[in-house]
This record gives sequence, C-alpha cells and structure tokens, in this order.
Amino acid sequence: MRKWRKTPLLVALLVSMLVIGIVSVVGSQTIYKEYAGSLWRESALVSVVDGMSRGVFPWNTPSSAKGEVTEDEQPVTESLLPVDEIETETEAIEIPETETVEEPKTYEFTHVDQSYFDDAVFIGDSRTVGLRDYSGWDNATYYASIGLTVYDMFTEPIVEEEGRTITVEQALQEHQFGKVYLMIGINEMGTGNVDTFMEAYEEAVEHLRELQPDAIIYVQGIMYIKKSRSDRDPIFNNPAIQERNDRIAELANNQDIFYIDVNEVVTDETGNLNPEYTYDEVHLLGKYYSVWTDFLLEHAIVKE
Repeated sequence: MRKWRKTPLLVALLVSMLVIGIVSVVGSQTIYKEYAGSLWRESALVSVVDGMSRGVFPWNTPSSAKGEVTEDEQPVTESLLPVDEIETETEAIEIPETETVEEPKTYEFTHVDQSYFDDAVFIGDSRTVGLRDYSGWDNATYYASIGLTVYDMFTEPIVEEEGRTITVEQALQEHQFGKVYLMIGINEMGTGNVDTFMEAYEEAVEHLRELQPDAIIYVQGIMYIKKSRSDRDPIFNNPAIQERNDRIAELANNQDIFYIDVNEVVTDETGNLNPEYTYDEVHLLGKYYSVWTDFLLEHAIVKE
C-alpha cells in the first residue's frame, strides 16, 4: 500500500485506462461506432479517443453526437401543398393600349390649274390690286386696297359687296374660303421695326385662322424693289425686306400655313426686282403679272 501511495499519478493513469477501456467497449457500439472500422482504428480505444478529439463524449446521445436535430428540436413548419393544389386568386391587370400618336402630315408644292383658285381669296396692298386688275383670274376673290397695312387690314372698309362697303373682317365672317393668300408689308417699312411688324403680322395670321378655320393659308414674301431704289433708300430697301421675309417664313408649318416667295421669279441676277418688270421701281408692269400667276400655279398645296 505504501508503494501505491507514493505513486498516485501511476494509480490515476491505471484507473483512467480502465475506465476508457470500459467506455471503449460500450461506446464503440453506440456513439463511437462510426469512428471505428478503418484499418488503423482496429482498437475500440482508438475509436473513443478519435471521437472525443472531435467533441463527441460518452454522455452525448447518438443523434446529438452527429449534430442532428432531435425530434423535440424539430422546427414547426407550415404544411406545404403541391403547387397545382394551391388555389390562388389573381386579378386581371389591364395593360392600357399604347396610343399611336401620328405626327402631323406635311405637304409639298404641286402644279394645279386656274380652277384651283375658285375658292381662293387674295388679301393685300397695291401689288395685290395689280394682281386683281391684270392677272385675268376673275374666278378668285380679292380683298385688296392701295396703302393697306397689317395694322388696319381687318378694320378698313375696302370690300365692295352687294352695294355696300365692308371690312375684311366682316367679309371673312360671311364667306369661307379654301385658300387665303396674304401679301402685305411694303407700306409698313417706315413704321416701327421688324419686331413690332412681326408681332402684328403674326396676330393677323392667327386671326385669319380663327376666321377661316378650314383654309390653307399662304403667307407670301414681300416683293423686292428695283436695285436703284433699294440702294438709295434707307427705309425701303431689299435687305430690310429680306429681313422681314425671313421672319414671315418662320410662321409656316407646312401643314396648313405655307410660305411662298414670288421673288424667286421676279428678280434678276443681282437679286433685286427685275428692272424690265417694273415701271416705277416697286410695282410690276401689267403684262408681267403672268409671271406671278405662273409661280402660283406651280406652288399649290393639294390635300387628299
């Protein structure tokens, strides 16, 4: 006994080996069973030691030793039905049809004959008076007067009709036309400036549209004057006329308002009114109004 008391460490070692041996025999058939069976794990003791090195101890249950969830620990889940047995209610979603927005149709000039002007009205100053008197187009209507301006074109009583004299405003209220031709602006050269002129001009075109909602409106460029007059006159000159014409052209949308410029056919190589065509540097000779009418015949809009 005195020998055993002197060697306590040896005693503890022998006891531990005995316990481990017993556990090895029992555990190798339970929680350590999966750690046995390989060639180098023939000994149950080796299996136990291997299991304990992995955190598996004799007091673990087989299921918890493997990291499995026990029956008591099973999470509660809802019963899932097969997809084809699940009743779902879905509301029909109506997708609005995409509205097709058609871009406004534009038109190009084409050739017509004189009958095209049966429902046309020409509004303007002395140059339009010349068109009325010398063109030979008796089928068209003319609301024109010498000295007429954009500022008074609706208020001056210049239209002779059934024994009475009425304004252009009244005449356009009483009659509807298919085409409206406007040439005005030479008499306004000495009044205001380009901006004030264009403000009045644009308002006049808008009012024409109100009075004649279905008509094609032709805004005509102001006819040039002879070079000799243009060069010496600081007010009535072709550069100033061109500046106004550029602004008038901007009003055209090529849908129901169109810009036409008779200067394309009445000017010479210098870009001024052809001296052969005028008797006073400003107005056309009577026989040359046919140049204007021919131009109109080639610059017409026909809507299908």
